Amino acid sequence: MLSRFHFGVALCWVSILAAAVFLRFEDLASRPIHADEATGARITAQRMESGGTGFDPMHYHGPTQSRFAMTICHWRGENSWREMSKGTLRILPAIAGSLLVLLPFFCRKRIGEASALLAAALLAGSPLLVYYSRMFIHEMLLTLFGLAAMLALAYRAPALITGTCIGLMFATKETFIISLIAWSAAGGLLLLEEGRPQWASIRALWNQHRISIALAASSALLTAAFFYTDAFREARGMFDAIRTFFVYETAGGHDKPIGYYAKLFALPVKSGGTWWFGTPVILLAATACIHAFGKNPPPQARVIRFIAISVILHALAYSVIRYKNPWLACLPWAQLCVLAGFSLAGFSNRSKATKAWIVAIAAIAIVTQTVQSRHATGRLASDERNPFAYVPTRQDIEDLEPWLKKLQAIAPGQSIEPIAVIGNGYWPLPWVLRSFENTGYWQNPPPNLAAMPIVLAMPEHAASVAKELEATHQPLPRGLRSGVPVMLFVKRDLWQLWMQHDPR
Repeated sequence: MLSRFHFGVALCWVSILAAAVFLRFEDLASRPIHADEATGARITAQRMESGGTGFDPMHYHGPTQSRFAMTICHWRGENSWREMSKGTLRILPAIAGSLLVLLPFFCRKRIGEASALLAAALLAGSPLLVYYSRMFIHEMLLTLFGLAAMLALAYRAPALITGTCIGLMFATKETFIISLIAWSAAGGLLLLEEGRPQWASIRALWNQHRISIALAASSALLTAAFFYTDAFREARGMFDAIRTFFVYETAGGHDKPIGYYAKLFALPVKSGGTWWFGTPVILLAATACIHAFGKNPPPQARVIRFIAISVILHALAYSVIRYKNPWLACLPWAQLCVLAGFSLAGFSNRSKATKAWIVAIAAIAIVTQTVQSRHATGRLASDERNPFAYVPTRQDIEDLEPWLKKLQAIAPGQSIEPIAVIGNGYWPLPWVLRSFENTGYWQNPPPNLAAMPIVLAMPEHAASVAKELEATHQPLPRGLRSGVPVMLFVKRDLWQLWMQHDPR
């Protein structure tokens, strides 16, 4: 029979996991699909329909997302581009985000029960991690595999486990290399701290661990190759995986100042009627560092130092890189949450004032982070006032598909197709219009534009298209993404039918 203590601990773990699952799965399909989700869905559909991986080193990330998503889509009976649904695609990141919360549980004997519980609670309620656990992009898979790899390195797990986690990172996104460099540097700095810079010591360490390093490297490469080569059937995939570090092209318009992430997490900002801040988590992490680098460090001091250096190096790397957006911070922030959990390491040996400080800040962190998550995934889920809703899609554009179907229904003798989309940067329009078979996309207006029943013009072409269609089409403004309007043009005979049917 479980003692009251063990029952209480088990209840805490169940409660944290239940909260994490609820925050990630509740009303999962409600938010309009993001442009990056739509492109990821298209890549998944192409691979599903072609039966191969089809990796593009210039534009695609790794194939794990599409590979796992295909399995879920098949399970849900969605076997093509037109059959896919937001809810099904988002199951994958929601599962990854929930499993992320469980990682401290599997390390609790080494981390310590209290530290593991606090780390899990912070991971469960983090608005950043919750928000991107509900978006079909690569980041939550990378964060899951990355945090598992970091814990495996920190606690010297078997080489095959460590290598497999790193290989899964590699097969998920090319930015894994930043983490690998950060962890290697953190390990090197710890060696220097211990006074082992001599070549003799380094050679001794190499001789001691070379078999483990070889096993880890081999398992990492084999795991990554399995996904990039579609189970070793497309040998070129692994070559392209290496080539992506030299040819990958990032989209423009995402350059941010060096202090972008510090402002995003450390400084409280009120927006959309809500205060956004991660300051309490940062304070807990700082407390763990002070103890680990102090005079009376806890038994886990070496691991805490490794994670602390890793977090700092990740933060520096991502701050220096000009290309920035909130989801790139998911893995560094997950590591910070684990580091914050270590604020409870050696808790019984702390002074009463320190204990009170840690308990108070931990309670504030858990409550405020969870409240922010509710706002981030609720009323502000697709609102630019939410700092984690990066260039969100307008609900207005998702309402376009059902409206077009209603328009077709009241004009049985006519067709609303072909539909023309003019300009660039039109995603997620291909997702919204995927049920219409005759849809074309042009960078510039085609000669027969006036014959098209429905035309959508991106901002750079809105004025010229409006002038060309002035006599034949009714212009209707729509919103595509935050700060990106799109002009909808409906042929006048169709528009008159609609107005007779629904004069509103």
